Amino acid sequence: MPEPEAERVLADDLRTAWHRYVDLLAPLRPALFAYCRRLTGNVWDAEDLAQDTLLRVFGQWGVAEPQIRDLRSYLLRTATNVWIDLRRRRETEARAPLADPAAMPSAAPAPDASSDVRDAGARLLQRLAPRERAALVLKEAFDMTLEEIATLLATTTGAVKSALHRGRASLREPEEAADASACRRGAPSPELLDRFIDHYSRRDVNGLVALMLEGASAENVGNSFHVGLDPVAGVPRFLEKVVHGHPEWPAEFLYESARLVRVEVEGEPVLLALVTRRGREKLEVALRFDEEDGRIARIRAYGFCPETMRAIGELTGLPVRTGIYRAPTPAPGARWPE
Repeated sequence: MPEPEAERVLADDLRTAWHRYVDLLAPLRPALFAYCRRLTGNVWDAEDLAQDTLLRVFGQWGVAEPQIRDLRSYLLRTATNVWIDLRRRRETEARAPLADPAAMPSAAPAPDASSDVRDAGARLLQRLAPRERAALVLKEAFDMTLEEIATLLATTTGAVKSALHRGRASLREPEEAADASACRRGAPSPELLDRFIDHYSRRDVNGLVALMLEGASAENVGNSFHVGLDPVAGVPRFLEKVVHGHPEWPAEFLYESARLVRVEVEGEPVLLALVTRRGREKLEVALRFDEEDGRIARIRAYGFCPETMRAIGELTGLPVRTGIYRAPTPAPGARWPE
C-alpha cells in the first residue's frame, strides 16, 4: 500500500497538472462540446462525453507516441473513439446482457449462491438499477459480506440490504413492470428537490446534509469530487460552499445573492442557481440529482461547464453568466487560505 505522504504528494501533483491541462485546453472546449452534442443529441450526455474525452486524453498525454501536436484533432478523434466504444458496449449489452455471474471468479466457493442470479443472468443488466446490480453481483458472485459491499459502494449496510431486496424483487417481477420500475429509479422527485430548495433558502447546511445518503457523492463536474459525509472534505464541505459561496476567493468572484429554482431540462428535473452580481441576476449553475430511497445519492454541479450552461440558457430562455472551466486559484494546484 502507498504511504499516506506519498499519496498526498501525488494528489497535489495531479491537481496541479489537471489545472494546467484544463487551462491549456480552454480555447478548444467549445468545439469539443459542440461536437459531442451533435454525437449525443443531449446536453447532459454531451457534457459526459466531453469530460470522458478530457480524462482519456489527460491519461494518454504523457505516453502518447508520437507526441500529441494537433490538440483539436486529437480531442475530436478521442471523443469519436469514446463515443464508438460506448455505443458498442450498449449494443453488446443488448445482445448478451451479462454472462452468468455464477461462472465469474469468486474469492471463495458459494455453494448456496442464489439461483435468483443464475436463473436471470441474461436479463440482469436491463432489469436492475446500477447500485442494485452491483450489490447483487458482489453478494452472489463474489460472496462479499454486507460490510464489504457497503465499503466498496461507499454506502451503509442498510442501503446494501435495501438494494439487495429491491434487486431480487425486480428479478421476480413481470418484465414490463420491472423495466418501468428501473426507469423510475434514480430520477429525483419534485418533492425532494423542493425540500433542497427550502433548506438552501434558509441557509440550513445541516438540513441539506440530512437529505443525503451516507455514501452520497457530490461533483463539481470537471473540477472537484466529494464522497461521503466527512465534514472536512466530503459532501458537507460541498454543500457549505453551495450555501455560503467561497469567501476565500478574490472579491471579483463574490456575489450579492443567489436563489434556486426547479425546472425541467432535457426531460429531467433539475435545480438552477440564479446569481445576482452588481445588481444583475443571471443563471450560473445547474444542479442534477440522483435519488435513492427518498434521499439524495448524487449531486452534479455544472458551474464549470460553460458550454453546458449556455445550452441550458438557450433551452430555458434565461440569461447566463459563465466562462471558467475550474475554480480560480492563486496558481495551478494551489489553494486560497480559508
